Amino acid sequence: MPAMNSRVGFVINSRVPSLNSLAKGMPIYSLLTGWDDRSSPMSLMRFRWLADDLRSRGVADYRLFAPGKKFGAVVFLKSMTEECLQLATRLRGEGTKVVFDANVDYYTLGDAHNIPAEAVPSSGQREQAIAMTSFADSVMASSRHLAEVCSQYHPGAHWIPDNVNMRLVRPAVQPAAPGRTLSLWWSGMPQKVLDFLSIEDVLRKFRNRIHLHLVTGDFCKSLAGMPALTAARMVELFADVPHTFHKFRSIRHLLDLYTRGGGVVVSPRFLDNPYNLSHTEWKITLAMACGLPAIASPQPSYLDVAARCGDPGALRICQTGEEWSRSFEESLGDNNFDQKSSSAREVVRQHYSTGVVAAQHVEVLNRLLT
Repeated sequence: MPAMNSRVGFVINSRVPSLNSLAKGMPIYSLLTGWDDRSSPMSLMRFRWLADDLRSRGVADYRLFAPGKKFGAVVFLKSMTEECLQLATRLRGEGTKVVFDANVDYYTLGDAHNIPAEAVPSSGQREQAIAMTSFADSVMASSRHLAEVCSQYHPGAHWIPDNVNMRLVRPAVQPAAPGRTLSLWWSGMPQKVLDFLSIEDVLRKFRNRIHLHLVTGDFCKSLAGMPALTAARMVELFADVPHTFHKFRSIRHLLDLYTRGGGVVVSPRFLDNPYNLSHTEWKITLAMACGLPAIASPQPSYLDVAARCGDPGALRICQTGEEWSRSFEESLGDNNFDQKSSSAREVVRQHYSTGVVAAQHVEVLNRLLT
């Protein structure tokens, strides 16, 4: 991996360090150091892990954007407000390359069913995303599907997948093989639990042989924001299916739960909307890195992972209820669990670990800066 001579700055979640941002809660020292968003796992993964890895190897200097400092390029990570576009315009005028890192399909007008209301892009967000994508010197997208969408507004958008920091994973621990009860692990925003309605019949069918483990936020609060019929279906489902809610505390804590939990990770998805179609593989690769085989819907990013798996049992793709049922049956008392667990770890190590993805990130920026 060739070293990069230019410093690269990051603006994260539209946190532009400026005097105006002091009124938004920005600490005054951020004018000198840049304005981080430590509450965001996305920020940790798509900025901090990459920056720490590259700095430790002396390859590149990735840091938060701060006024008054010279950068060869500035990456706008999920940052596309009018203030961001104004800053990008000024930076380009000064000779700095502008990169937009997109992680949500704000571009496609589509079905708004089966996704949380707040996940439906507004017309304003769509306009901002198109403007930032069209203006940037280079575009990175967090899934192959999203890169194809972005390419409609910027030729040659690059797919840079989400990454897993394998240093946080305990490699010596082998998860326990499923016994009489299959543990199904899932993590995400509480509003997105509604994706389980896509396999509710299968969950009810296996309710005496499975236990759902959901690592998330305040699910009761998210229920209040759902349409009444959807909320009622969710309540009925969890009344029928054994489950445990685990409070999400941090990525490190999540990885520890996965390592100690055993069973499999599941990610059912409604695939009738652009939001879910553009999502990344991170929901399953975090658990796969800990040795949990995965069972998932045929979402585009999951199909990419499946194509890279040495053992097809490391990630089972299920299109129908019958296929979900078969995968649950196969996972219960699995005699080849250790092999599938090792294969799940290996596909993440080879294709989605921080060092591997950091090299791809640097390659795109080196081409832009030379």
